[in-house]
Amino acid sequence: MVSSPIKDIYTIEKIKELYKIKNMPRDLLLFELGINTGINLKNILLLRVKDVKNKNYLVESDKTYPLNENLKNLISEIIKDKKRSEYIFQTKFGNKLDRSTVFNSFKDICRELALPEDISVASWRKTFGYHHYQKYKDLSYLQWLFNQSKVTETLKFIDVDENMNLRYREGVCL
Repeated sequence: MVSSPIKDIYTIEKIKELYKIKNMPRDLLLFELGINTGINLKNILLLRVKDVKNKNYLVESDKTYPLNENLKNLISEIIKDKKRSEYIFQTKFGNKLDRSTVFNSFKDICRELALPEDISVASWRKTFGYHHYQKYKDLSYLQWLFNQSKVTETLKFIDVDENMNLRYREGVCL
C-alpha cells in the first residue's frame, strides 16, 4: 500500500498528544523530526548526539535542515544524559533503534487513533513536503530535497493534484 501525507493538522496534533500521554518522548522526537524536516528515517536513525547538540541545523552531506524551537527542546530533553558519540535513538539496551521497531510503534499509534491504513512512517517525509508546498509553493526545493527528477514525480509524492499548465499564466502582463 502506498503511503499518504498527513494533510490534516488536527491529526498531526492528535498523534503528538498520544505520544505525550503514553510518555514516549523518543518516538515523539522521531515523528517530529520526520514531519518537520523531511529527513528520511534511515538517516534520522543514524543521528548521534554530537550531530544535534546545541545545533540550529542538521547537516547531512549536501543538505541542511533547520531545527525549529520545538525540535531543539525535544532534542535537548532526549540527549541530556547521553554521551556525544551515542545514537540519539537507542533501544533500552543501548543499540541503535531499527526501522522495523519504529514502523511497528507508529502503526500502533495509528491504530489507536483509528487512522487510515495509508498513514505510516513513510508518510512523514510526504507530510513535510505537503505542508511545505501548501505554505511556499516551492516545488524546486522539494524536488531537490527528495532527489526527484520531475516536478510531476514530486507532486505525486506529496499527493498534490495540480495542473502545472494553468499555474501563473493569467497573472503575467508585461
